[in-house]
Amino acid sequence: MKKILLSVASTLLSFGCLTAYAGPDRADIKIMTQNQYLGADLGPVIAATPAQYPFAIINALQSIAINNIPERIASLAESIADRQPHLVALQEVYAFQCTEVSPGACAYFDGAFNDHLALTEAALSNLGSDYNVVAVLQNLTIPVLPVFLPGITGPAMIVSVIDRDVILARADVDASPAIIPCARPGPGGIGCQYQAVATVTTPLGEITVERGFVGAHAAVDGENYLFVNTHLEVRMLGSNVESTVLQPLQASELNATLGAYIAHSPEPSRVILAGDFNSGPASVPLPPFFIPPAYQQLSFAFTDTWTLRPGNADGFTCCEAADLLNAPSSNDERIDIVFSLPAPAKVKANVMDAELTDKTISGLWPSDHASVIAELTYD
Repeated sequence: MKKILLSVASTLLSFGCLTAYAGPDRADIKIMTQNQYLGADLGPVIAATPAQYPFAIINALQSIAINNIPERIASLAESIADRQPHLVALQEVYAFQCTEVSPGACAYFDGAFNDHLALTEAALSNLGSDYNVVAVLQNLTIPVLPVFLPGITGPAMIVSVIDRDVILARADVDASPAIIPCARPGPGGIGCQYQAVATVTTPLGEITVERGFVGAHAAVDGENYLFVNTHLEVRMLGSNVESTVLQPLQASELNATLGAYIAHSPEPSRVILAGDFNSGPASVPLPPFFIPPAYQQLSFAFTDTWTLRPGNADGFTCCEAADLLNAPSSNDERIDIVFSLPAPAKVKANVMDAELTDKTISGLWPSDHASVIAELTYD
């Protein structure tokens, strides 16, 4: 049986008061946001009965192995190297490790066990692009996940899983982690974990699906920026209608926390909020709570920079099929977004990794999300 546990300081946090300031005359910055995709649809794992659960885990690991993480990460890194953004927001930056109990068990899922951040750093280095990891927020963490295989008594192996949100900065950018006061600081005080989170009850115990946001202070051409990366919860977990409250509560907490931080900062900064919001312009309030969706909440405070670019491109970023083999692209919603405060005077923005020519040599999309690159010019 699945349940959703909410740890929320109040029924609904205020949207926060974010006010633009009179900034300097001009500054340019280039931003990218990129969801790397773990390589599997976790919906069947969340919805599995106790009898189905061991097989759901096996299917997920097989999917991750088939979805060729090293090849896809190399392709995503190439997009970064091609455009050379000053700052990059990465989501679903997983690390999977396997410890064998039964000899040879990990080999059944060859290719599934990687550290995606280490692969990203290596790929960028191989491409001659010098980027630094500025800030890392550790989200979902499962240190011990027993995996049972048919014909083997007891667990055949122990898998550990870590999900992270990561900020990269080009080597010539002066950047450091932003220590943002919040109700639930992330591990090591870096980033913030949301108070509204899902807890899934499985045959192996409860798993908390942590999500949060992480920030960095950066100086580009003498101008200061606060760059924030987040990955909000999906609009509904499986068929659990109670979970529809999670994403809007997370957006409300994000608005309120950033609003308080900005208000008390000694020096004004331009604020850029990027990530996978799992919510977009077409999102509507969902029953039974009918709380304003994340996109609408954040749009009260920030400007969606895509809306300022020339032209009428839809900018769809989600979602390709779970196996990444579909053609053409099936993206039909825009949920990977770059917000800004204040509004930039000029925006150049494009969707990347969504053309058939972007597919890897194995015929895979680099991710189930397209990447977004945005160049912002301020008055």
